[in-house]
Amino acid sequence: MDFLECKICHVPYDEEDHRPRYAQCGHELCTACITSLIKDGTFECPKCRQKNLVYLPEDLPVCFALIDIIRTFKDKNIPLVKETAPIASGDTSEEICHIHCKALGHWCWKCQIWICVECLESHTTMTDCSTTTSTKAMDDMKEKQLKDIDTLFSIFEKDTNRLNDKKKNLIDKRKELLERAEKKELLERAEKYGEEVNEICNALEQGNIHKENLVECKKHLKKATSLHTFSERNKVATQRRQLLHTWCVRTQRMVPVLGLLKALKEDKEVYVEMVIKDEKMYAKLSQQDERINIHTFRKQIVSDDCTCWPFGHLQKEIPYEASLTFMDLSLGGTVRGRAFIRLNKNLPNIWQFMEHLITGQKGLTLAGRNLELKSDNEMWAPGITISEMSVPLDSNATSTAKRGDVVGFFPRGKLNQFIFYVTGKPKTFSSHCLVLGHVEEGMDVVQSCYDHHNSGVMISDCGLVIELNSRCVKDIH
Repeated sequence: MDFLECKICHVPYDEEDHRPRYAQCGHELCTACITSLIKDGTFECPKCRQKNLVYLPEDLPVCFALIDIIRTFKDKNIPLVKETAPIASGDTSEEICHIHCKALGHWCWKCQIWICVECLESHTTMTDCSTTTSTKAMDDMKEKQLKDIDTLFSIFEKDTNRLNDKKKNLIDKRKELLERAEKKELLERAEKYGEEVNEICNALEQGNIHKENLVECKKHLKKATSLHTFSERNKVATQRRQLLHTWCVRTQRMVPVLGLLKALKEDKEVYVEMVIKDEKMYAKLSQQDERINIHTFRKQIVSDDCTCWPFGHLQKEIPYEASLTFMDLSLGGTVRGRAFIRLNKNLPNIWQFMEHLITGQKGLTLAGRNLELKSDNEMWAPGITISEMSVPLDSNATSTAKRGDVVGFFPRGKLNQFIFYVTGKPKTFSSHCLVLGHVEEGMDVVQSCYDHHNSGVMISDCGLVIELNSRCVKDIH
């Protein structure tokens, strides 16, 4: 019945901790082994060494064919493994080698097994094996386990503090929205904030349970003296530590910026992905000081060792009340620099429209478009319609633009022109125009492009900005 046991830990498959699952390469392992092999969102198959992006064992499919066989054997009371000699009881101070019936007094670091004196003789002929006494190995493993537990407790405390900060922020936002809940959209957003608060409260409660269980395991592990007792308690502590580690990974998904900062700090290529018009598109992420830039979505091939996140995980971190965007301006095919534009916070409907247009979420984007620059003599270069999305405008409203403002022209409710207002003289535009935002940084880049605009100015790239607080960056470093 060897096919009914995990080829890594040699424990029979079951429907709980050792549930069989398929890796992306096709090899099958038990859930416990997969859990222990997942590191920083990457799973490496121990058989073929193929690496894949896996955050939790539940991300991999269950091998239901084996599950059906296990249930059949269980119903007929057929044992899954052959009977073996009984293992020494936990009351003894030693475990016995099943081959030589001698005490397991040594540990092989390479083979990761306890061995007796006679086993040691065969291991000494293997030059790459490293052995030590069981007492020394037990002390070393105990010290490492306790150190890893303390490190995990430190991570847990930071993640708990971040979740509490996010919960408080959501409660404040919800309270503010309820106080001025004049529209259905505001009430819906307040309800959504309330659901997120409940989700965080449940996560914190579950995390505290995992922590208390691990604290108890740590206490018992310290008192372990015999080899058998240590092995059992070390195994339980490892399982409990993995549960708390999994909880921490999940909380990073709830506060996705933290996970992205860690990946960017490690100089990895980081992308967010989403399906646009039935095609999977990717937007590259980059960090600049205390900002994460989400570039325009493009159809591109990403490498296997890069980090990818669903875009939906980040959208909650980009509130329109403090929306910041960036645009890379090119002159004659050469990138001139980057301008940061703060969108008008009084235009929530326009913010959603601009978010789609800047990131390319609907398939249309400003990236790659020729840029129109307002001149002193009020001459225009011919514009082109770059929007298929209707934008509701107040027919009686007028907009006054000053130097550094970004103006959109919406004849018949569709964006036809997108300009930077460069001249120093303010101008009032008619109802089909709208001031979308203001250049917060990089006005010198815009001015340089304006001075040489005959060479052709283009928006070579654009995107959204997630602004980080200094505490968040400090925690990562």
